[in-house]
Amino acid sequence: HLLKPGQRVVEAGANIGYHTVGMAESVGPGGRVISFEPVPELRRLLELNVLQNGVAGRVTLRAEALLDRGGPIEMLQDPILAGSAHLAIVHADGRYSRRLDAHATTLDAALAAEDAPVDLIRLDIEGSEMLALRGAERVIQRSPTIRLLFEWSPIMLAARCDPAAEAAWLAAHGFRFWRVERSALPWRRYRLEPLEAAALPALPHGEILASRTAP
Repeated sequence: HLLKPGQRVVEAGANIGYHTVGMAESVGPGGRVISFEPVPELRRLLELNVLQNGVAGRVTLRAEALLDRGGPIEMLQDPILAGSAHLAIVHADGRYSRRLDAHATTLDAALAAEDAPVDLIRLDIEGSEMLALRGAERVIQRSPTIRLLFEWSPIMLAARCDPAAEAAWLAAHGFRFWRVERSALPWRRYRLEPLEAAALPALPHGEILASRTAP
């Protein structure tokens, strides 16, 4: 519902491509989706889904993790939940026993050769969402109508950054915030509940839309 034909989307944590395919269909043949997925077994399924759904011509797949810095990184993964892979931290849960070597980049570096604005950034990267946005500051600045849709878990974020400071940073860039909620209306699956930046650190795990204009 946030996308129109011809628009440009960036996503990190593409997983097997469920959202990738839907967004590629929404932007149409004249649009573009740039998808980052560093986990090899997920990326293989992502590539197959993009091909089999006929949207390969509008999707660019990237093997890097999207963060606030570039270079080699270590990731941890729950062997049972393949989509749980995240940037390794010292006090990670013991379930995350599989270690993966990956390469990280910033979105600003990945799109350094391009001047075109981005219309939507979608992030689901297990607590590193704000790190990825910090690495996208130039893209955000040159994209006045950009919208950010991201997983927001203060508990996961707090292991990597200060959630309150990150919410204030986004607000300083002109963003307003809406929590994605399930709708009680039978003909509408979701609704957007407006909230202040100061409320974000106390929220439970959920999805946040940030936009400079009302969606």
